[in-house]
Amino acid sequence: MAWPVRYKLVGLLTAGSTINYADRVNISVAAPVMMSALGWNEAHFGLVFSSFLIGYTLLQIPGGVLADRWNARWLLALSCIGFSVFTALTPFGALAFGLMLAIRFCVGVFESVSFPAYASLNSRWIPRSEYSRAQTLSLSGAYLGQTLSYPITTWLVLTFSWHMAFYFNALIGVVWLLAWLAFATNTPAEHPKISAAELQEIEANLAPRPSATVSSWAVLKSPQVLLLSLAYLLLVYGLWMIVFWLPTYLVKARGFTMREMGWIGMIPTLASFAGLTSGGVLSDALLRRGFSTRFARAQGPSLCMALGIPFLVAAVLVPWPSISVACLATYLFLGNIAGGGFWAIPLELNSQSVGAISGVMNCAGNFAGIFGPITAGFLVTATGSWALPFLVVAGFAVMSFAVFYFLVVPEPIEVTPRLAKTVAQEAGV
Repeated sequence: MAWPVRYKLVGLLTAGSTINYADRVNISVAAPVMMSALGWNEAHFGLVFSSFLIGYTLLQIPGGVLADRWNARWLLALSCIGFSVFTALTPFGALAFGLMLAIRFCVGVFESVSFPAYASLNSRWIPRSEYSRAQTLSLSGAYLGQTLSYPITTWLVLTFSWHMAFYFNALIGVVWLLAWLAFATNTPAEHPKISAAELQEIEANLAPRPSATVSSWAVLKSPQVLLLSLAYLLLVYGLWMIVFWLPTYLVKARGFTMREMGWIGMIPTLASFAGLTSGGVLSDALLRRGFSTRFARAQGPSLCMALGIPFLVAAVLVPWPSISVACLATYLFLGNIAGGGFWAIPLELNSQSVGAISGVMNCAGNFAGIFGPITAGFLVTATGSWALPFLVVAGFAVMSFAVFYFLVVPEPIEVTPRLAKTVAQEAGV
């Protein structure tokens, strides 16, 4: 029996997020070699990592609004073209530190529209009872990209040069782009291979649409969108710090060789992948079994996040490298389960503005992420301690849990007609 077309579309999105993340993470895997070759230290690379995140933050909200109102298929195609070109140009950043910052900034700009556009596209293609699974699976390629980047980038760097890792990733992006343009459509009704039965199943089970069209800007001013974004900001500050600094931490703080790091570094990222996909399954399952929307989408996932925080603290305090890796993997598994709730809540708040709400949430998270790599780089340079940055991450995770569990209420946003009309007029709608 052939897979439904929507499953294939989600599979293609997963492959896209795999490439997307490989393009941003390969520089962190190559960083120990690049530091020696270029004469740059941890503080320099903290700025390089964060220059990507500054660009990545910029178009999250406009990208989400465009995906809701325009064509998410073409938006994702343009995104892939841009980040593949600038990934290929990354080796030229060796000519000057400022040029490297500019190139990585541009990689971030073109990648910034991707995940809000994923959320918007899935809201048109995926029934509500499957949405969290589909969205987290689409995004889980982020961790597959990291997992694959460890051995592949390490092999390319050690066998050829660090430059080759960026050329290889750019080429893979072109391959995905061709497959995307050949298969994807913006809505199920536009797809030539979808059956009448699948189209009817999708359209009958999509999340309810608001009775009145409201400006995206009115929705984005909602307190619940802001609280959701705050909780995500506090969590993602630490996730980005770990993403960028884990390879260097394993080599410099835990004594693994570059080759060992290429394989051992896969363990925490595989745990993150398992956590994110499990979070989507868990959230949908709780919703189907009659739990409240708030518990299924916010409180249940946040409890899993809280269970992981002690493991993060233990990871940097235990003296045994292998136990440290196991503790980090446990934290990342439990912490990423919360993603099943975070990425499903925009659909519950307003199904017509999923991309815009997701863009605000992801913008907030990555705004905080800008400071994670910079702070860690300067803390390590100033104090020589690798434990301190991770303990700061644990403190932020505690605050994220408190906001997510106690304050986020994933119910449809209500905007008064007068406010909706005023905001729409201001926006020129």
